[in-house]
Amino acid sequence: MRDLPVSRREFLKVIGAASTAGLLSGGLGGLLAACDRDTGSTNTTATLAGGGTTTTTGSPTTVSSGPEMGRPVRIGLVSANSGPLALFGTADDWWTEYGLAAVSDGVVCGDGKLRHVSIVRQDCRSRADLAGKVARSLIADARVDIILSAGSSDVVNAVAGQAETLGCPSISDFVDWRAFIFDRGGAIDRPFTWTFAHAIGVEDIGANFLSMWRQVPTNKKIGLLLPDDAVGRLWSDATSGLPPMLSAAGYEYALLALYPPATEDFGAHIDEFKKNGCEICCGAMATADLITFWKSAHAQGYMPKVVTMAGALLFPQALEAIGATASNLTAECLWHPSWPYADSITGRTARELADDYVSKTGDQWTAAIAQYAKFEWAIDVFRRTRSIIDKDAVVAQVRTTQLRTCLGAIDFGAPVGADIATTRRPAENVCKAAVGGAQWVTGSAFAFEPRLAANVNNPELPLAGTIAPMEY
Repeated sequence: MRDLPVSRREFLKVIGAASTAGLLSGGLGGLLAACDRDTGSTNTTATLAGGGTTTTTGSPTTVSSGPEMGRPVRIGLVSANSGPLALFGTADDWWTEYGLAAVSDGVVCGDGKLRHVSIVRQDCRSRADLAGKVARSLIADARVDIILSAGSSDVVNAVAGQAETLGCPSISDFVDWRAFIFDRGGAIDRPFTWTFAHAIGVEDIGANFLSMWRQVPTNKKIGLLLPDDAVGRLWSDATSGLPPMLSAAGYEYALLALYPPATEDFGAHIDEFKKNGCEICCGAMATADLITFWKSAHAQGYMPKVVTMAGALLFPQALEAIGATASNLTAECLWHPSWPYADSITGRTARELADDYVSKTGDQWTAAIAQYAKFEWAIDVFRRTRSIIDKDAVVAQVRTTQLRTCLGAIDFGAPVGADIATTRRPAENVCKAAVGGAQWVTGSAFAFEPRLAANVNNPELPLAGTIAPMEY
């Protein structure tokens, strides 16, 4: 049975049910009837234990001329289609179908053989332990040639950890690069062998937050709200997190102890922010936590001029879950239809991709559409790989990628830079994607729409206006 994206109406139900999600009922053993011999194959669609699917492009053909047929390329995908991170996976059905259609005639790989492409998907249910389990099964049992993941660093790192252990090329996007490198015991001067990311960084998000805050007169006092988890520890780091950026820019901040994720009590934080007169409220949290906090803030009379939340406001369904009081909230912007990027496979612009998504799903476009970029990346890798059954040959092409995708440039040919604030290559295994800053405003076509208001270090991103203060 195919995974379905989470609708806006179902979002609160999904995040509420996350704690009761169980493990997959079984592994992927027996998925493949064929061995890894590099020969042609008919096309199959199989249902995997636990609800995953595998789909292969094209249809069996008899080729009288042209490239020799090779066995299909197998791409593994681990993502969150349920649980609190489900909005990261809400466009998965769309982009996997779109991507497979884009290469429906197959892909000529670096060895000159024409190969169909299959995607084997598994839902990790927003759990790092399950992400690791299904990643291991995809690599060891389904014998994928490359594995893809995105979103929460806990989920991505669980997949990447299995890829490093089992020697399988792995590519990711929408993940913080510091968490991707350092939380797995890596270092700038000690690269990983198998795992690479088109990543984002706190330094880029923070720079865009500061740019937006300068657009509204405030007393430059900030109430910081961060969870006691990997995200909160990353953002609160006294050396590389948000606090040193705020101090350097002349802002004061109030930061109490990191709150327990999923807490129902933000009273102490709200009292502290009111006592300190914090006219800006900023955090990095899950959408469910923001909903709880924002209701409590209204009830206790805390009404900051600017509210900026990382992570919680990436997708429109989050705004709809919050309701009318979400108008004028600000956040990072990881992708927008106005951005001057295009699909490297079909040539369609970002706007055309968004329109296709809306047309086919009936839903508002979402930044999750851009997770399609890692499929573009994988296809580019195989087009350059001379032996897909040699994983060392595959990862060598990952390591040398130079590609312009719907999410911008992936350029592993650029040197690793020492200036973390401006470089796109902060580490060997990372190339950073563009980040902007946006305000969610009442829309014309949809309830809330993001309006780009900051483009620090990415001047190619078109601005649509400046931010306005919150209205109460």
